[in-house]
Amino acid sequence: MSRRKSFNFLICIVIAAVGFYLYLDNRSVNIISAHHDRYSAEVLVDHLPVTASSAINWWLENQNAIREKYHIPSEEAGGPSNFTVFAFGDGYQKEDENDMLCFDDVPPPENCIVKEILLTVGRNREGNIRFAFGNSAYIRYADGRIIKLKKETYH
Repeated sequence: MSRRKSFNFLICIVIAAVGFYLYLDNRSVNIISAHHDRYSAEVLVDHLPVTASSAINWWLENQNAIREKYHIPSEEAGGPSNFTVFAFGDGYQKEDENDMLCFDDVPPPENCIVKEILLTVGRNREGNIRFAFGNSAYIRYADGRIIKLKKETYH
């Protein structure tokens, strides 16, 4: 009987872990702010989905709304083609010895964030969209296919 209880306990743990993982991967992303210049834009969020595919889908579904809400012109209108999504973390802070990114459009002294890059989005030489995470990168081709790049090709 104790083996059966152990097995049932293990099944419950697995179900709870899968449920928690699905929760983390599907919860809403809160966009805190966005800053941009002609060449690049920085989007500040509370988190991204756990999996790369979910994060890429989030970007594809929300990029136009982000551009509209934060008045970021389209590439065709001279706007940026490179986006970096940062974790907002502890919010805007005073610049210190940490590796920080400071924004000119936020009044100092609390106008910096700790650089925690979650995702970068840009175009490669062929015009395809490139998504880069900490240790992986993907290309979205014009036909909609998304392919994970081999490690030696994504730097």
